[in-house]
Amino acid sequence: MNPLSGIFPGLMLASLAVAAPPAPPAAAAAASSAPASPLVDACPAQLPVRQTVAQDVAGWTRLDEQANYPFARVAFYPGPPGEAARIVPTVEYRTASGLHDAWDLPRRPSGYWVACSYGNTTAGVARKLADNVNYCVADYDGRFVTLVVRRWACGEKRLLAPPRPSQRPAVRPPARHPQ
Repeated sequence: MNPLSGIFPGLMLASLAVAAPPAPPAAAAAASSAPASPLVDACPAQLPVRQTVAQDVAGWTRLDEQANYPFARVAFYPGPPGEAARIVPTVEYRTASGLHDAWDLPRRPSGYWVACSYGNTTAGVARKLADNVNYCVADYDGRFVTLVVRRWACGEKRLLAPPRPSQRPAVRPPARHPQ
């Protein structure tokens, strides 16, 4: 049984991947034949951040802060996030449980990046996705005023189930029988 089927119904697990950090030359050849590791809910759950006031303000005392901030959001870019605009979801819909997004990512030589954002801070982390990634999905928790990711995944579209709005079955009126 697919361990992710409870998270993403219809998900077939294989070839979900992130780009690995550069390997030493000797290890690079051995790693090229290794299977890619899964990319599901890969953002760190907490991000340690040190926030400081950049410039003193006359008459005020600085309140610098160091804390861990919770993961809140995911975004995708056609290059490093500081150099490219965020990609808008291809599909987006709401249900009682929250917002659901999907991104079709056409193949491109330079690939794509994922950025993880955290609550109450502008600090975040990002990494390049593996070259085979062409589809990502995210489910947001509907219990919060702001978007908070419940789960997300990226991989090859043929291996990830497309998002489907949960619909109630159509209720048909009772059939009328001639008397």
